[in-house]
Amino acid sequence: MVIWLFAGGGPPEYSGLVKLLQKTFRNYHFDRQLPQLVKPIGKPNRNVPMVRSTTGKALLKSISEQLSFLLERHSIEERLAKNTLCDAILIIDDLDCRRWNGEICNLVDSPGFKEIRNYYVRRVRESLDEAMQNLDENIRNRLSESGFEPKIIIGFASPEIESWIIADWGNCKHRDFSQHQWLRMRNWLRDEAKVDFENPEIYGGFNEETGVCQCKISEKIVEASIQAQTIENDGELCEYNKRQHSSELLENISMNRIQGNCPIFRLMYRCLQNLE
Repeated sequence: MVIWLFAGGGPPEYSGLVKLLQKTFRNYHFDRQLPQLVKPIGKPNRNVPMVRSTTGKALLKSISEQLSFLLERHSIEERLAKNTLCDAILIIDDLDCRRWNGEICNLVDSPGFKEIRNYYVRRVRESLDEAMQNLDENIRNRLSESGFEPKIIIGFASPEIESWIIADWGNCKHRDFSQHQWLRMRNWLRDEAKVDFENPEIYGGFNEETGVCQCKISEKIVEASIQAQTIENDGELCEYNKRQHSSELLENISMNRIQGNCPIFRLMYRCLQNLE
């Protein structure tokens, strides 16, 4: 089963995400479309949208552009020959404490969450239909004969993907951090940053001026690592690097354990399970 993956945020974190998904769902092939890791070698192909970091409506626009590229005649011919057309489209984006029509989105049963999720599905479906309409009738018929009717799965990281690391904190650890420092970081996050390790998706507050989180959970993890160094007064202790450590930790956390503490994540997890 082939799944086209479109993710918001930056490439470093999501390289770990692909490995996490592939490790959990071994019968699926996750073909990452966004964000890209590298620029094309040689003369740039201006028909290929190169997007490195985006979210929200900008991500949806980039998805539309990428689908147009993926569903142009030459690309389809190659994918039909190699049997790599997708069975599902997976979109993962940070909620970042956003409001939707004034409603909170970080509770899975809230009207805001349901509205923003339906909006993403509708926009991706419209982009898919538009790309299909631009094809000639012969190619559309061939796609129909191949059974190309991909399901659309929307997965939100609330408030951002580091909440998944928080949810599995007690079971994962990075080699750069001593056990003592990792414990000190957890204690600081719990006591000073007020992070709820059993329900991290609601963290962050809301900044009315910026329209996103008042506090970013990834920044608090960085601060926790610095505070642990101060407490220990040991220059050998490591400072958390979001680009490196988030990606590498994502490779090793357990999706099964995360879904126990993250209802929004669990919805995506079960949608992927139901593809089997």
